[in-house]
Amino acid sequence: MSRFKFLLTLVIMSAISVPAVAGEAVVKRVPAGAVAFHFVFNLDYVPVVPGPPEFVGYVAYIEGVDSSLFAGTPSKDTAYFTIRVTRGLPPPIDLLVETDPELTVQLIAPDDMFAPGQFTVFYNSSPGPRDWKNPDTFSDGVPVAVFEEGALMSSQAFGTFPGVFFNTFSAQLIDSSVIRFNGQKINFKRIVPFGVTATNFGNAIHQDFSGVSGGGTAVAIGPKFRKAPDDDD
Repeated sequence: MSRFKFLLTLVIMSAISVPAVAGEAVVKRVPAGAVAFHFVFNLDYVPVVPGPPEFVGYVAYIEGVDSSLFAGTPSKDTAYFTIRVTRGLPPPIDLLVETDPELTVQLIAPDDMFAPGQFTVFYNSSPGPRDWKNPDTFSDGVPVAVFEEGALMSSQAFGTFPGVFFNTFSAQLIDSSVIRFNGQKINFKRIVPFGVTATNFGNAIHQDFSGVSGGGTAVAIGPKFRKAPDDDD
């Protein structure tokens, strides 16, 4: 056997027997109904740049990721993964409950006039200082997942200041990118291929009336949240 043929044989054998990235772990799919990730957020009603309210936050936990999601003490400044609403939501519809004037209920739902809102998860391998009043600092990384939101129900109770709120909505995953993080491959298309149902809770209004803040949880959902044109009935 010639030296060329021998080397070629070794190359072919190596390609067959060795994984693309030796020792790499892959974050697996989260079962429907299980927690996929937790996050902290701020919704600013009066953004520095005139425009719609700005929703930003950071991810504190992703199911299946073995290492910390922070480059130090957990905070917005050390978080590797952040969230930002990248397409505004439709206008809210007030749902009256006349027997309780301290309660505000709103439905935010896409229709034939208003497109669904979207939020994006970003990854920054070298996180640094971020400013709640500067939403661009929460989207300065690589977009790794884009979710399109369905109808959102918001309930706010103002019996005592500042009150509390609770929101729920489902969102379909419409785009994702693969990254490698501390020896693991993260792909939201594998983790939550059909999307999530998110809930969030917090103070209904800041002391200066500028917005709201809270914590949220995203739960994996099963298939056919929104049927594709070629789905079976």
